[in-house]
Amino acid sequence: MHVVIFEPCPRGHRFTYVKHVISALAPLPVRISLATSPGAAQCETYPEQLAPLASRFEMVERYPEADPTGKLGFAWNTAASLARAAADLRPDHIIAPSSDGALEMLGARRLALLAPALARTELEAMVMGASWVYLDRGSMSRSARRWAKRRAWAALLGATSLKTLHIIDPLLMRSFRALTPSIAARTVLSPDPVEAIPHVGKAEARRRLGIEESGRLISCVGRLDERKGVDILIRAFLAASLSSDDRLLLVGTHMPEIRSLLEGEAADLVRSGRIISRDGYVSDEQMVLSIAAADLVGVTYRRHLGSASILIRAAAQGRPILSSDLGWPGETCRRFALGTACTVRDQDNVTRSLREALEASVQFTPHPAAKRFVKFHSIENAHACWAERLRRRLDIPTPVPPLTWDWVLETALPLPGGEPPP
Repeated sequence: MHVVIFEPCPRGHRFTYVKHVISALAPLPVRISLATSPGAAQCETYPEQLAPLASRFEMVERYPEADPTGKLGFAWNTAASLARAAADLRPDHIIAPSSDGALEMLGARRLALLAPALARTELEAMVMGASWVYLDRGSMSRSARRWAKRRAWAALLGATSLKTLHIIDPLLMRSFRALTPSIAARTVLSPDPVEAIPHVGKAEARRRLGIEESGRLISCVGRLDERKGVDILIRAFLAASLSSDDRLLLVGTHMPEIRSLLEGEAADLVRSGRIISRDGYVSDEQMVLSIAAADLVGVTYRRHLGSASILIRAAAQGRPILSSDLGWPGETCRRFALGTACTVRDQDNVTRSLREALEASVQFTPHPAAKRFVKFHSIENAHACWAERLRRRLDIPTPVPPLTWDWVLETALPLPGGEPPP
Protein backbone atom coordinates (compact mmCIF):
# COMPACT_ATOMS: atom_id res chain seq x y z
CA MET A 1 0.00 0.00 0.00
CA HIS A 2 1.28 3.46 -0.94
CA VAL A 3 0.72 6.19 1.67
CA VAL A 4 1.34 9.88 0.90
CA ILE A 5 1.84 12.32 3.76
CA PHE A 6 0.99 15.80 2.47
CA GLU A 7 2.78 18.68 4.20
CA PRO A 8 4.02 21.55 2.01
CA CYS A 9 5.06 23.74 4.99
CA PRO A 10 8.32 22.59 6.65
CA ARG A 11 8.41 25.28 9.34
CA GLY A 12 7.28 25.43 12.97
CA HIS A 13 5.68 22.29 14.34
CA ARG A 14 4.63 20.90 10.94
CA PHE A 15 7.53 18.49 10.40
CA THR A 16 7.23 17.40 14.03
CA TYR A 17 3.76 16.03 13.25
CA VAL A 18 5.09 14.45 10.06
CA LYS A 19 7.81 12.75 12.13
CA HIS A 20 5.19 11.23 14.44
CA VAL A 21 3.07 9.99 11.53
CA ILE A 22 6.08 8.37 9.81
CA SER A 23 7.14 6.74 13.09
CA ALA A 24 3.60 5.43 13.63
CA LEU A 25 3.45 3.88 10.14
CA ALA A 26 7.04 2.57 10.02
CA PRO A 27 6.18 -0.92 11.41
CA LEU A 28 3.44 -1.42 8.78
CA PRO A 29 3.93 -2.90 5.28
CA VAL A 30 3.42 0.42 3.48
CA ARG A 31 5.48 2.63 1.15
CA ILE A 32 5.59 6.20 2.46
CA SER A 33 6.04 9.35 0.36
CA LEU A 34 6.22 12.86 1.80
CA ALA A 35 4.72 15.43 -0.58
CA THR A 36 6.29 18.74 0.39
CA SER A 37 7.65 22.00 -0.99
CA PRO A 38 10.86 22.45 -3.02
CA GLY A 39 13.84 22.94 -0.73
CA ALA A 40 12.10 21.52 2.34
CA ALA A 41 15.13 19.34 3.13
CA GLN A 42 17.17 22.54 3.57
CA CYS A 43 14.76 23.97 6.16
CA GLU A 44 16.14 24.28 9.72
CA THR A 45 13.52 21.83 11.04
CA TYR A 46 14.49 18.96 8.71
CA PRO A 47 17.80 17.80 10.29
CA GLU A 48 16.30 17.36 13.75
CA GLN A 49 12.80 16.16 12.89
CA LEU A 50 13.03 14.09 9.69
CA ALA A 51 16.66 13.37 8.76
CA PRO A 52 16.92 10.47 11.28
CA LEU A 53 13.93 8.82 9.53
CA ALA A 54 15.13 9.43 5.96
CA SER A 55 15.39 5.70 5.16
CA ARG A 56 11.69 5.22 5.98
CA PHE A 57 10.18 7.54 3.34
CA GLU A 58 10.62 9.08 -0.11
CA MET A 59 10.75 12.89 -0.33
CA VAL A 60 8.75 14.44 -3.20
CA GLU A 61 9.63 18.16 -3.20
CA ARG A 62 7.37 19.63 -5.86
CA TYR A 63 4.34 21.08 -4.06
CA PRO A 64 5.08 24.73 -3.18
CA GLU A 65 3.74 26.19 0.02
CA ALA A 66 0.87 28.61 -0.65
CA ASP A 67 1.23 32.32 0.16
CA PRO A 68 -0.02 32.60 3.77
CA THR A 69 -0.90 36.32 3.62
CA GLY A 70 -4.52 35.72 2.59
CA LYS A 71 -6.41 33.02 4.50
CA LEU A 72 -8.85 32.10 1.74
CA GLY A 73 -6.22 32.06 -1.00
CA PHE A 74 -3.84 30.08 1.18
CA ALA A 75 -6.48 27.44 1.91
CA TRP A 76 -7.66 27.22 -1.72
CA ASN A 77 -4.13 26.86 -3.12
CA THR A 78 -3.11 24.33 -0.46
CA ALA A 79 -6.17 22.26 -1.36
CA ALA A 80 -5.18 22.51 -5.04
CA SER A 81 -1.69 21.21 -4.22
CA LEU A 82 -3.15 18.30 -2.26
CA ALA A 83 -5.41 17.39 -5.18
CA ARG A 84 -2.41 17.60 -7.54
CA ALA A 85 -0.36 15.33 -5.25
CA ALA A 86 -3.19 12.79 -5.33
CA ALA A 87 -3.23 12.91 -9.15
CA ASP A 88 0.57 12.77 -9.53
CA LEU A 89 1.43 10.13 -6.94
CA ARG A 90 -1.72 7.95 -7.12
CA PRO A 91 -1.61 6.83 -3.48
CA ASP A 92 -3.93 4.35 -1.80
CA HIS A 93 -4.09 6.55 1.29
CA ILE A 94 -3.34 10.24 1.96
CA ILE A 95 -2.59 11.67 5.40
CA ALA A 96 -2.64 15.47 5.82
CA PRO A 97 -1.54 16.14 9.41
CA SER A 98 -2.03 19.95 9.22
CA SER A 99 -5.03 20.81 7.07
CA ASP A 100 -6.90 23.67 8.74
CA GLY A 101 -8.76 25.69 6.11
CA ALA A 102 -7.48 23.53 3.25
CA LEU A 103 -9.91 20.74 4.11
CA GLU A 104 -12.94 22.99 3.60
CA MET A 105 -11.52 24.26 0.30
CA LEU A 106 -10.88 20.66 -0.75
CA GLY A 107 -14.60 20.07 -0.30
CA ALA A 108 -15.32 23.12 -2.44
CA ARG A 109 -12.96 21.87 -5.16
CA ARG A 110 -14.64 18.47 -5.18
CA LEU A 111 -18.07 20.10 -5.48
CA ALA A 112 -16.67 22.03 -8.46
CA LEU A 113 -15.31 18.74 -9.94
CA LEU A 114 -11.73 20.05 -9.62
CA ALA A 115 -10.27 17.15 -7.62
CA PRO A 116 -11.27 13.89 -9.37
CA ALA A 117 -8.16 12.00 -8.19
CA LEU A 118 -9.38 12.13 -4.59
CA ALA A 119 -12.22 9.77 -5.49
CA ARG A 120 -9.61 7.04 -6.03
CA THR A 121 -7.90 7.29 -2.63
CA GLU A 122 -8.74 7.49 1.07
CA LEU A 123 -8.11 10.74 2.91
CA GLU A 124 -7.14 11.03 6.58
CA ALA A 125 -6.48 14.51 8.00
CA MET A 126 -6.03 16.55 11.14
CA VAL A 127 -7.30 20.03 12.00
CA MET A 128 -6.32 22.14 14.99
CA GLY A 129 -9.63 23.97 15.20
CA ALA A 130 -12.90 25.04 13.62
CA SER A 131 -13.54 28.78 13.84
CA TRP A 132 -17.28 28.44 14.46
CA VAL A 133 -16.68 26.51 17.71
CA TYR A 134 -14.89 29.46 19.28
CA LEU A 135 -17.24 32.22 18.09
CA ASP A 136 -18.80 34.31 20.86
CA ARG A 137 -22.54 33.61 21.14
CA GLY A 138 -23.33 36.75 23.15
CA SER A 139 -25.89 38.18 20.71
CA MET A 140 -28.44 36.97 18.17
CA SER A 141 -26.30 38.13 15.24
CA ARG A 142 -23.25 36.29 16.56
CA SER A 143 -25.29 33.14 17.17
CA ALA A 144 -26.62 33.38 13.61
CA ARG A 145 -23.08 33.81 12.27
CA ARG A 146 -21.94 30.79 14.25
CA TRP A 147 -24.86 28.72 12.90
CA ALA A 148 -24.10 29.74 9.30
CA LYS A 149 -20.37 29.01 9.61
CA ARG A 150 -21.11 25.63 11.19
CA ARG A 151 -23.51 24.64 8.39
CA ALA A 152 -21.05 25.72 5.68
CA TRP A 153 -18.13 23.97 7.41
CA ALA A 154 -20.05 20.70 7.80
CA ALA A 155 -21.24 20.79 4.17
CA LEU A 156 -17.74 21.37 2.81
CA LEU A 157 -16.18 18.66 4.96
CA GLY A 158 -18.96 16.32 3.91
CA ALA A 159 -18.00 16.92 0.27
CA THR A 160 -14.41 15.71 0.76
CA SER A 161 -13.39 12.06 0.53
CA LEU A 162 -12.44 12.28 4.20
CA LYS A 163 -12.78 9.01 6.09
CA THR A 164 -10.93 9.91 9.31
CA LEU A 165 -10.63 13.36 10.87
CA HIS A 166 -8.18 13.80 13.75
CA ILE A 167 -8.63 16.69 16.17
CA ILE A 168 -6.62 17.50 19.30
CA ASP A 169 -9.10 19.80 21.04
CA PRO A 170 -11.82 18.22 23.26
CA LEU A 171 -13.90 21.41 22.91
CA LEU A 172 -14.23 20.66 19.21
CA MET A 173 -15.29 17.07 19.84
CA ARG A 174 -17.93 18.19 22.32
CA SER A 175 -19.34 20.60 19.72
CA PHE A 176 -19.09 18.07 16.88
CA ARG A 177 -21.03 15.44 18.84
CA ALA A 178 -23.79 17.88 19.71
CA LEU A 179 -24.04 19.93 16.52
CA THR A 180 -22.46 18.02 13.60
CA PRO A 181 -22.97 14.32 14.41
CA SER A 182 -22.22 13.24 10.83
CA ILE A 183 -18.72 14.74 11.17
CA ALA A 184 -18.31 13.42 14.72
CA ALA A 185 -18.86 9.87 13.43
CA ARG A 186 -15.62 10.15 11.40
CA THR A 187 -13.67 12.08 14.04
CA VAL A 188 -10.98 10.80 16.40
CA LEU A 189 -9.88 12.87 19.40
CA SER A 190 -6.12 12.31 19.15
CA PRO A 191 -3.14 13.27 21.33
CA ASP A 192 -0.96 16.31 20.73
CA PRO A 193 2.15 14.18 21.25
CA VAL A 194 4.80 15.00 23.83
CA GLU A 195 7.85 12.77 24.14
CA ALA A 196 8.77 11.13 27.43
CA ILE A 197 11.51 13.25 28.93
CA PRO A 198 14.27 12.11 31.31
CA HIS A 199 13.99 14.15 34.49
CA VAL A 200 16.07 17.32 34.32
CA GLY A 201 16.37 19.30 37.54
CA LYS A 202 15.80 23.03 37.61
CA ALA A 203 19.41 23.85 38.51
CA GLU A 204 20.86 21.55 35.83
CA ALA A 205 18.52 22.98 33.16
CA ARG A 206 19.59 26.52 34.02
CA ARG A 207 23.26 25.59 33.88
CA ARG A 208 22.83 24.00 30.45
CA LEU A 209 21.01 27.11 29.24
CA GLY A 210 23.68 29.41 30.66
CA ILE A 211 21.26 31.05 33.11
CA GLU A 212 22.00 31.93 36.72
CA GLU A 213 20.62 29.35 39.14
CA SER A 214 19.37 31.87 41.72
CA GLY A 215 15.95 33.53 41.68
CA ARG A 216 12.64 32.54 40.15
CA LEU A 217 12.18 32.08 36.42
CA ILE A 218 9.13 32.45 34.18
CA SER A 219 9.53 30.73 30.80
CA CYS A 220 7.66 31.48 27.59
CA VAL A 221 8.61 29.18 24.71
CA GLY A 222 7.65 28.82 21.04
CA ARG A 223 6.62 31.30 18.36
CA LEU A 224 6.43 34.56 20.28
CA ASP A 225 3.76 36.95 19.00
CA GLU A 226 0.74 38.98 20.09
CA ARG A 227 -1.67 36.20 19.08
CA LYS A 228 -0.14 34.11 21.85
CA GLY A 229 -0.26 37.02 24.29
CA VAL A 230 3.51 37.32 24.75
CA ASP A 231 3.15 41.11 24.95
CA ILE A 232 0.61 40.63 27.76
CA LEU A 233 3.07 38.46 29.69
CA ILE A 234 5.97 40.90 29.18
CA ARG A 235 3.88 43.87 30.38
CA ALA A 236 2.69 41.89 33.40
CA PHE A 237 6.31 41.12 34.26
CA LEU A 238 7.20 44.82 33.92
CA ALA A 239 4.37 45.86 36.26
CA ALA A 240 4.47 43.05 38.84
CA SER A 241 7.12 44.54 41.19
CA LEU A 242 8.87 41.19 41.58
CA SER A 243 12.20 40.52 43.28
CA SER A 244 15.32 41.82 41.53
CA ASP A 245 16.53 38.27 40.79
CA ASP A 246 13.22 37.10 39.24
CA ARG A 247 13.57 36.75 35.46
CA LEU A 248 11.52 36.19 32.31
CA LEU A 249 12.95 33.80 29.69
CA LEU A 250 11.67 34.22 26.12
CA VAL A 251 12.76 31.38 23.81
CA GLY A 252 11.64 31.10 20.19
CA THR A 253 11.22 33.13 17.02
CA HIS A 254 10.25 36.68 18.03
CA MET A 255 7.73 38.36 15.76
CA PRO A 256 8.37 42.07 14.94
CA GLU A 257 5.87 43.36 17.50
CA ILE A 258 7.65 41.46 20.29
CA ARG A 259 11.09 42.66 19.17
CA SER A 260 9.77 46.24 19.20
CA LEU A 261 8.43 45.83 22.74
CA LEU A 262 11.75 44.43 23.97
CA GLU A 263 13.70 47.24 22.27
CA GLY A 264 11.39 49.93 23.64
CA GLU A 265 9.17 49.58 26.69
CA ALA A 266 11.09 46.60 28.14
CA ALA A 267 14.61 47.64 27.08
CA ASP A 268 15.85 48.41 30.61
CA LEU A 269 15.01 44.91 31.88
CA VAL A 270 16.56 43.34 28.79
CA ARG A 271 19.78 45.28 29.39
CA SER A 272 19.83 44.33 33.09
CA GLY A 273 19.37 40.64 32.25
CA ARG A 274 15.99 40.29 33.97
CA ILE A 275 14.38 39.60 30.59
CA ILE A 276 16.40 36.96 28.73
CA SER A 277 15.65 36.89 25.01
CA ARG A 278 16.67 33.89 22.85
CA ASP A 279 15.33 34.75 19.39
CA GLY A 280 15.37 31.90 16.83
CA TYR A 281 14.41 28.30 16.11
CA VAL A 282 13.78 26.21 19.23
CA SER A 283 15.31 22.72 19.18
CA ASP A 284 13.64 19.91 21.10
CA GLU A 285 16.44 20.07 23.69
CA GLN A 286 16.01 23.82 24.17
CA MET A 287 12.27 23.32 24.58
CA VAL A 288 12.78 20.73 27.31
CA LEU A 289 15.43 22.74 29.15
CA SER A 290 13.49 26.01 28.98
CA ILE A 291 10.50 24.41 30.68
CA ALA A 292 12.59 22.40 33.16
CA ALA A 293 14.42 25.59 34.20
CA ALA A 294 11.16 27.40 35.01
CA ASP A 295 9.26 27.99 38.20
CA LEU A 296 6.28 29.04 36.06
CA VAL A 297 5.44 28.62 32.35
CA GLY A 298 3.55 31.44 30.62
CA VAL A 299 0.69 30.47 28.28
CA THR A 300 -1.25 33.76 28.29
CA TYR A 301 -2.66 33.26 24.79
CA ARG A 302 -4.86 36.05 23.47
CA ARG A 303 -6.23 34.67 20.19
CA HIS A 304 -5.00 31.08 20.21
CA LEU A 305 -7.98 29.16 21.59
CA GLY A 306 -7.11 25.60 20.58
CA SER A 307 -4.63 23.01 21.85
CA ALA A 308 -1.25 24.29 23.05
CA SER A 309 1.61 21.80 23.16
CA ILE A 310 3.62 24.04 25.53
CA LEU A 311 0.91 23.57 28.15
CA ILE A 312 1.11 19.79 27.71
CA ARG A 313 4.91 19.88 27.92
CA ALA A 314 4.76 21.91 31.14
CA ALA A 315 2.35 19.37 32.64
CA ALA A 316 4.65 16.51 31.56
CA GLN A 317 7.54 18.15 33.42
CA GLY A 318 5.46 19.02 36.48
CA ARG A 319 5.75 22.79 36.04
CA PRO A 320 2.78 25.06 36.86
CA ILE A 321 1.39 27.35 34.17
CA LEU A 322 -0.07 30.83 33.98
CA SER A 323 -2.74 30.38 31.33
CA SER A 324 -5.36 32.37 29.52
CA ASP A 325 -8.87 31.67 30.81
CA LEU A 326 -10.13 31.27 27.22
CA GLY A 327 -10.75 28.21 25.04
CA TRP A 328 -8.79 24.98 25.41
CA PRO A 329 -5.95 26.46 27.53
CA GLY A 330 -8.31 27.90 30.14
CA GLU A 331 -10.54 24.84 30.39
CA THR A 332 -7.59 22.44 30.49
CA CYS A 333 -5.79 24.44 33.17
CA ARG A 334 -8.87 24.30 35.43
CA ARG A 335 -9.90 20.71 34.63
CA PHE A 336 -6.48 19.23 35.48
CA ALA A 337 -5.27 21.75 38.11
CA LEU A 338 -2.27 22.73 36.01
CA GLY A 339 -1.82 26.20 37.53
CA THR A 340 -3.58 29.57 37.27
CA ALA A 341 -6.01 30.74 34.57
CA CYS A 342 -6.15 34.54 34.31
CA THR A 343 -8.35 37.02 32.46
CA VAL A 344 -6.09 38.04 29.59
CA ARG A 345 -8.47 40.84 28.58
CA ASP A 346 -7.58 42.63 31.85
CA GLN A 347 -3.88 43.54 32.09
CA ASP A 348 -4.14 44.28 35.83
CA ASN A 349 -5.62 40.81 36.39
CA VAL A 350 -2.73 39.20 34.48
CA THR A 351 -0.19 41.17 36.53
CA ARG A 352 -1.83 40.17 39.81
CA SER A 353 -2.18 36.55 38.69
CA LEU A 354 1.49 36.43 37.66
CA ARG A 355 2.55 37.58 41.11
CA GLU A 356 0.27 35.09 42.88
CA ALA A 357 1.16 32.17 40.57
CA LEU A 358 4.87 32.77 41.07
CA GLU A 359 4.42 32.78 44.86
CA ALA A 360 2.32 29.59 44.69
CA SER A 361 4.85 27.81 42.44
CA VAL A 362 7.00 26.92 45.45
CA GLN A 363 4.26 24.62 46.81
CA PHE A 364 2.99 23.35 43.45
CA THR A 365 2.41 19.59 43.26
CA PRO A 366 0.83 18.04 40.14
CA HIS A 367 -2.74 16.85 40.72
CA PRO A 368 -3.43 13.11 40.07
CA ALA A 369 -5.78 14.16 37.24
CA ALA A 370 -2.77 15.58 35.38
CA LYS A 371 -1.14 12.14 35.18
CA ARG A 372 -3.82 10.73 32.88
CA PHE A 373 -3.80 13.96 30.86
CA VAL A 374 -0.05 13.57 30.26
CA LYS A 375 -0.30 9.83 29.52
CA PHE A 376 -3.01 10.45 26.91
CA HIS A 377 -0.65 12.83 25.10
CA SER A 378 2.25 10.36 25.06
CA ILE A 379 4.11 9.49 21.86
CA GLU A 380 2.99 5.86 22.16
CA ASN A 381 -0.68 6.84 22.29
CA ALA A 382 -0.29 9.24 19.37
CA HIS A 383 1.32 6.51 17.26
CA ALA A 384 -1.52 4.12 18.11
CA CYS A 385 -4.08 6.71 16.96
CA TRP A 386 -2.31 7.53 13.68
CA ALA A 387 -1.80 3.87 12.76
CA GLU A 388 -5.29 2.69 13.71
CA ARG A 389 -7.09 3.36 10.41
CA LEU A 390 -4.33 1.86 8.24
CA ARG A 391 -4.12 -1.19 10.50
CA ARG A 392 -7.84 -1.75 9.88
CA ARG A 393 -7.38 -1.36 6.12
CA LEU A 394 -4.45 -3.82 6.19
CA ASP A 395 -6.29 -6.18 8.57
CA ILE A 396 -3.44 -5.98 11.10
CA PRO A 397 -4.48 -6.08 14.77
CA THR A 398 -3.68 -3.11 17.00
CA PRO A 399 -1.27 -4.34 19.74
CA VAL A 400 -2.54 -1.84 22.34
CA PRO A 401 -5.76 0.11 21.71
CA PRO A 402 -5.34 3.90 21.98
CA LEU A 403 -6.24 5.55 25.28
CA THR A 404 -9.41 7.61 24.99
CA TRP A 405 -10.31 11.08 26.23
CA ASP A 406 -13.23 9.59 28.18
CA TRP A 407 -10.63 7.60 30.14
CA VAL A 408 -8.78 10.84 30.91
CA LEU A 409 -11.95 12.56 32.13
CA GLU A 410 -12.62 9.84 34.72
CA THR A 411 -10.16 11.56 37.09
CA ALA A 412 -10.60 15.17 35.90
CA LEU A 413 -11.92 17.93 38.16
CA PRO A 414 -15.42 19.35 37.62
CA LEU A 415 -15.39 22.78 36.01
CA PRO A 416 -16.64 25.68 38.15
CA GLY A 417 -20.16 26.45 36.96
CA GLY A 418 -20.55 23.08 35.23
CA GLU A 419 -19.85 21.97 31.68
CA PRO A 420 -20.03 24.74 29.05
CA PRO A 421 -22.54 24.45 26.20
CA PRO A 422 -21.30 23.03 22.85
